Amino acid sequence: MRSLTPFLVLVGLGLPLVSGCAGTEPARTQYLLGPAAAPTTGRVDAPSQVLLTHVSIAPYIDQAGIVVETEVGQVSAARLHTWAEPLSAALESLLRAEISSALGYPVSASELSGGPWDVTVGVHVERFHATMNGRAVLRAAYRVATPAGGGATYRFHESAALPREGYPGVVDAETALARELARSIAAAIQARPQG
Repeated sequence: MRSLTPFLVLVGLGLPLVSGCAGTEPARTQYLLGPAAAPTTGRVDAPSQVLLTHVSIAPYIDQAGIVVETEVGQVSAARLHTWAEPLSAALESLLRAEISSALGYPVSASELSGGPWDVTVGVHVERFHATMNGRAVLRAAYRVATPAGGGATYRFHESAALPREGYPGVVDAETALARELARSIAAAIQARPQG
């Protein structure tokens, strides 16, 4: 099992370290939330019109720095290891692409791009961080609904070992968990009662 070494955590959190070059700060590294699945191109006759209405995230992760739980119930956001774009936008883009890939047809993220919608999906990410024992955590709730008012709410709570050391490993594990969430959402869409 891999872990975030104390040195990487200190550097990532931006805590001062003794160095030979006084006054120079280590370079900041920005990360993308993994490459999304390639979007479906060309005309596709979808069996259902699906709209991803929103992806909201908990306030503690709604920031640029990658979040690490340093002790139980305590988190810190890295200053030198940050997301390259707002995390909610990155998650929405990845989820939409991955759900589309799992379903085999496009999922829209804008009400302006079509309709009427057979299915709407809303997602709220409650936990999305790494731990000091070398794991990443994703906990979310999502609702798959139909225009007639039917639907169901689902819970997703998974963790994964970091596949490599440090913040690159955190990003890899969080990307893998977000893809698992997308597959779970796609399965719920496919399993919904028809008619």
